[in-house]
Amino acid sequence: MLDDYFELPEILRRHRAGFFGAYLDEYTSIEKAQGYPRNTVRNHCYVFRIFGRWLDRRGLAIADLDDEVIGEFWRKQRWVPRIESTGTRPLRRLLDHLRGKGLIPAPKAEVRTEAAALAHRYGEYLLHDRALAADSASRQIPIIEHFLRLSFGRGPLRLRSLGEKAITRFVLGTAAGVSPRTHQTQMSALRSFFRFLLEQGEIQLDLSGAVPSVAAWRHAGVPKYLSPDQVEQVLASCDRRTPMGRRDFAMLLMLARLGVRACEVARLDLQDIHWRTGELIIRGKGSSLEALPLLAEVGEALAAYIKRGRPECHTRRVFTRVRAPFTALALKGSVTTVVRTAMSRAGLDVPIRGAHVLRHSLATSMLRDGASMSEIGVLLRHRSPATTEIYAKVDLTSLKRLAQPWPAGGAR
Repeated sequence: MLDDYFELPEILRRHRAGFFGAYLDEYTSIEKAQGYPRNTVRNHCYVFRIFGRWLDRRGLAIADLDDEVIGEFWRKQRWVPRIESTGTRPLRRLLDHLRGKGLIPAPKAEVRTEAAALAHRYGEYLLHDRALAADSASRQIPIIEHFLRLSFGRGPLRLRSLGEKAITRFVLGTAAGVSPRTHQTQMSALRSFFRFLLEQGEIQLDLSGAVPSVAAWRHAGVPKYLSPDQVEQVLASCDRRTPMGRRDFAMLLMLARLGVRACEVARLDLQDIHWRTGELIIRGKGSSLEALPLLAEVGEALAAYIKRGRPECHTRRVFTRVRAPFTALALKGSVTTVVRTAMSRAGLDVPIRGAHVLRHSLATSMLRDGASMSEIGVLLRHRSPATTEIYAKVDLTSLKRLAQPWPAGGAR
């Protein structure tokens, strides 16, 4: 309600008489529920009033609003201090609110190119016919769209003309600047796409066999990890006197002590913490649910964040934004950002800064403390023992026993 933010009757009258006056009571209630501070909501109302006057001078109605109108207003009025400080975000949120009420037409659907339309049809096939997870299916769409653009440009798709030349051009064009593992994924997507085209009757020959394999041996590399001291530095970098510090510390502790993945931290719900039985329910790969022990240290960090750091909000996800709107964190990208920021605060200059490095660090530390491969595999929830075998490369003590003496100088 506007009455929660403005006390003077004259100010209330001006806002309610403005262009958006009929909608401000409901909209300010929504912003209040999302945790916006009082002064921020007041500023938004002033921006709406200025925007309304600008619309009135141009003879525009509510139904005429769209992103282009907001963009034009921003270009011409952004020098106004209140508008400059808020940017266009509150205006775009108001636009979405009015669209949700049916007062503004929905934005026109993006006109997809023929290549984009086919790539998205392939994504739907993966999702519904092949039962891939939504994230896995969505990652393949841009790969296929890029292949089609590279093969046909903006022209019509002559799929039956595809052959070795188009495949070779794509392979050579995508190899630079990506890891062998990523390039391997691209080739796998292309093979799957060709099988899809054959099944749909779009091509007559199975071209999947013409896609070359990428040399990316499973155990060719060595896991990147942090030493125990470096892990402690990362954890100590969080200022646990602040809500953000308590949140980040709880997230980092889950990664470092339980070896969970970034996406699993982001998916954690309040009902997944079983305080009485001392368990965490982890929403893992393939929509699986797995129980992990709730270590005392992790439980204390979660309790401190939930009691004295987590804002009041509607989401059931444990980890949320620390600034309004108080919504759940985006998936693993937000968690990875927290890890990278903590490493920078700790002053660590390491070659890898993703959240997965803490998972590798836990496995490496366990191995050096005498844990077996099977014990590590159980904690990390590996489905195959072969996945855990890569950590044998960092067990230098055991590897030294297998090392053969170097031949004497001059030996042939």
